Amino acid sequence: MRQNLQRFLLPIFVSIATLPVSANLNASVFDSEQPQKSTQFLVSLPEIIYPLPLGRYHFSYLTTDDSVLQQLNAIVQLKGLDFPPPRTQGQATIPLKQQLEGSQVFTVELTLGNQSGEFLLDTGASTTMLSTPMVERLGLEGEKVANEQLTSAVAGDDCPEMSATVHQLPTLTMDGVRVEELRGLEFTNTLIPGELSGVLGMDFLRHFDLNLNPKTQQLKLLTPSQLNSIQTQQAIPLKSRLGVMLAEIKINGLGPFTFMLDTGADTIFISPSLSLSLQLDQASRQEIQVIGFCGLEMAERSTLKQVKMGDSQQTNLEAVILSSPSVLDLLEVDGILGQNFLNHYEQYWRFNLTDESKSGNANNFEGSLILLPIYQNSQH
Repeated sequence: MRQNLQRFLLPIFVSIATLPVSANLNASVFDSEQPQKSTQFLVSLPEIIYPLPLGRYHFSYLTTDDSVLQQLNAIVQLKGLDFPPPRTQGQATIPLKQQLEGSQVFTVELTLGNQSGEFLLDTGASTTMLSTPMVERLGLEGEKVANEQLTSAVAGDDCPEMSATVHQLPTLTMDGVRVEELRGLEFTNTLIPGELSGVLGMDFLRHFDLNLNPKTQQLKLLTPSQLNSIQTQQAIPLKSRLGVMLAEIKINGLGPFTFMLDTGADTIFISPSLSLSLQLDQASRQEIQVIGFCGLEMAERSTLKQVKMGDSQQTNLEAVILSSPSVLDLLEVDGILGQNFLNHYEQYWRFNLTDESKSGNANNFEGSLILLPIYQNSQH
């Protein structure tokens, strides 16, 4: 079995016990006048090749092959928050870019106040996040979270101190879209990949119907709408947990299993227990070493013969088996479905609040996803 060294950020779980932030935003995907509260947020953070303070985000096989970029999310959970929903208006058609070399993830350009920047488009992030350089350019002063309010469960032993700041963002604009009273998170350590200005999360995205086309590299932010009868038959049902979207997936004819759907992840990540259920061929696995938030940890790389969501399926997709799947445990999921599956399809995302959300829990909402194949090897 050939050994490779693969480096990317392992999941991180951060819990904030209390945070004195309150307000009152709009909240419904379909009715922006209904208030909602949120108590937990997830932040999806790409991988790094060096220890965190160096802030370099990269993935590579340390072989004679050229290096390739991969993504794995880190999850940050913040408890005790009371953010209002943002006020949104307008529609837009926005170019998608692939700013991270060798990666399948997309970025979008947006303007905050008088500053523009590239943001990672990330359905695996429940809240929007800003880099420290962007915070400094905007001159923001937010509510700091004290270090004693942070606890973490991460890989490795060499962990730097970490603290967070919550900022109320200036007006956000993208083409014809205007969003006000959106909150954003900043961490003292550099957690944003490359030269990106931040991560655009579900606290923004779920207030629109999304049409994401990897082939034309366009994102349409549309006024929320209801499915018609034909669309209802095609749609894959989605459920939210901690502010991100989950769906049922079948792998190698087995399942269904519960996966988080993540446009901010390059590949598929699965738990050790799922790898046992799938009886993945031991001989075909490759031992890899990953850099977690606080150090090194072992994992394995394998191949899934078939991955199916609804009527859409792909074959022979790479998957990484996590040895310490804290992010999966936190979400109570079997894995993360990334861009090596999603980028084979034009995607229509819709979101709507549940009755519980309307009564005050912002993270309880449902959704649907329609996939239309765009490549020859896609099957639908």
